[in-house]
Amino acid sequence: MRDNWQAFLQKLKTPTGKFLALWYALTILCVGGALALVVIAPSGVWAIVSYVLYALAAVTFGYTVYTLVLFAPRVKRGVMRYIKRTRFGRRLLEHYGFRTVVFAAVSFVFNVLYALFNGLVAIASRSIWYGALATYYIVLTFMRGGIISYHGKSATERSPKVELRKYRSCGILLTTLPLCLSFAILQMVVDGSAFVRWGWTVFAFAAYAFYKITMAIYNVFKARKMDDMTLRALRSIGLADAMVSILALQTTLLYAFSTGNNGAANALTGGVVCALTVVIGVYMLICARKKKEELQKENEYAKSTGQI
Repeated sequence: MRDNWQAFLQKLKTPTGKFLALWYALTILCVGGALALVVIAPSGVWAIVSYVLYALAAVTFGYTVYTLVLFAPRVKRGVMRYIKRTRFGRRLLEHYGFRTVVFAAVSFVFNVLYALFNGLVAIASRSIWYGALATYYIVLTFMRGGIISYHGKSATERSPKVELRKYRSCGILLTTLPLCLSFAILQMVVDGSAFVRWGWTVFAFAAYAFYKITMAIYNVFKARKMDDMTLRALRSIGLADAMVSILALQTTLLYAFSTGNNGAANALTGGVVCALTVVIGVYMLICARKKKEELQKENEYAKSTGQI
């Protein structure tokens, strides 16, 4: 009996393929059943069943997370080896600047689609709310697109002066961007407009919004060490985009779970987002001025020493 128990514990510590497949299937059934019972809101005997199912869901999901953490390094190594087989994959993993531009290109595509969606809805419904959102994402698209097109040029066509000019242009646009967002915030306060997510998608959206703002802040601080000003501009644009996601999250949660007037809360958060966006833009303009002075000094020194 003791040997069987030890063997079972050893299998739990180092699970194999068949055991994992069965466990993952059990986890899906328990978690799915628990979520279904939350929606149904059972009573009587079924309420007791729901509590048992909640406990099973917690246990199975907890062990599933353990197995994912256990095999994560192995999976990561396998994925890395697969990605490094191609030149694109190697550049993506090893070159921070290239990786930043690639991810910016993905965001650019989503910005285009989201701007088109909001624009079509704004025209169809004659909504200031959707029109303001469409304009906001059009400006983000314009900024990201300009920098991505710059990185598509040959190395001979690039220069620190051009990078600085694009960085400064993005700073100017970020300082004016809250004008677009203010119309949407005004519509939220006056008419109660909001970003709407239904059912359990609210929680998925919340997780994505927190992940997005966390990574945006991390990337901004990491990009400060880069000499390429366009990469720093992309990270600042990403932060401005992520802050709107937090505003969207608040309006979504209040719309889903609050029954009162949310105008004051939306106005406050919207005002903070607008103010922080302006701060980012002004900070970029200050950095651009300092960088310009540095480039001028370097140029003067190079001329005085006969380097150019």
